[in-house]
Amino acid sequence: MTTGKVYIGVDIGGTKVAVNGINHDRQPIAKDWLEVPSHSDKGPQATIAQIVAGLKAYMEREKLAAKQIAAVGIDSPGPADINGKIERSANMHPAWEGFELRDAAERELTTMLGHQVRVCYENDCNAAALWESHVGNPEGMEVMCLLAPGTGLGGGIVVNGVLLRGSRGMGAELGHVEIVHAPFIEGWQPKCGCGQVFCTEAYASMAALGKILRIALPMEKYKNHPLNQINGATEDETWKKRAFGVRGLAAKGDELCQGIFDWQSQAIGKLCRQVADTIDPDRIVIGGGFIEGGAELTGRIMGIIQEMFKGLAFKKHAREVKFEVARAGDQAGGLGAALSAWQFLNRK
Repeated sequence: MTTGKVYIGVDIGGTKVAVNGINHDRQPIAKDWLEVPSHSDKGPQATIAQIVAGLKAYMEREKLAAKQIAAVGIDSPGPADINGKIERSANMHPAWEGFELRDAAERELTTMLGHQVRVCYENDCNAAALWESHVGNPEGMEVMCLLAPGTGLGGGIVVNGVLLRGSRGMGAELGHVEIVHAPFIEGWQPKCGCGQVFCTEAYASMAALGKILRIALPMEKYKNHPLNQINGATEDETWKKRAFGVRGLAAKGDELCQGIFDWQSQAIGKLCRQVADTIDPDRIVIGGGFIEGGAELTGRIMGIIQEMFKGLAFKKHAREVKFEVARAGDQAGGLGAALSAWQFLNRK
């Protein structure tokens, strides 16, 4: 049973709301979060109701009293501004556009808890970066960058324990830094979801991987590839399943799949050079689903990233910038949101 003040983190995704917290010493309350459906496809009010329900269930599980909840941090994939006002996105229920997520959550949680509670908002990758920096350097005396290739390519920058949010909350959108990178298939140039070409996310992300497969798998030399045997109920589901199959095959040494991961790793290495020249970091941490294919594949990815970086970077950066695999996994976002809430009340 946890005593004293508690700082809650709420990680909001497309399908789930996950709740965990930290104590006043910034230690996680539980090893695992408590998860409830987000119902984001039903609109923002449905998700707010799930945030309340998730916190109630978490408090019951961890035997927390309402008076112990000092502040709450929430994170979401965005797009949103620094105050948690949601911007338009093609993948969202239309009612989300312009919705003031932080304010709505603060009102409902204050009512539920019976006392005024401050709610802070962070972009999910910023929140994850904040926690990863804390885990690796709890004294808050470093310059650190997190790169998290997943569905897209998220990023976060922490300077001496403080997130680089920017004036609008749009800082560290590192997936949209442009690089020079040869296409995986000659004559084909991938396009980023933002509409631009040459964004690193156009090369190193699950979205990019899916686009590559649609070009590569119909080619004669890949007609008997195992991924062509994977089918779904719809064409979109088929390609989604095939994209998710790449990591496992890459880990087993499949030539095409391993080649894609190598090419994506080189792109990230090039982005790391841009990051080093911009913020002069102590550490660059790589997270996201990209590095969850087992120790051998992760080692290969990290080796290629560092090799590419060292071949491009200034000599001092090549010698001194540390590269690490993210330590907190999918817990980082929620715990980072909780840490953001802790900082709001305790940082001077």
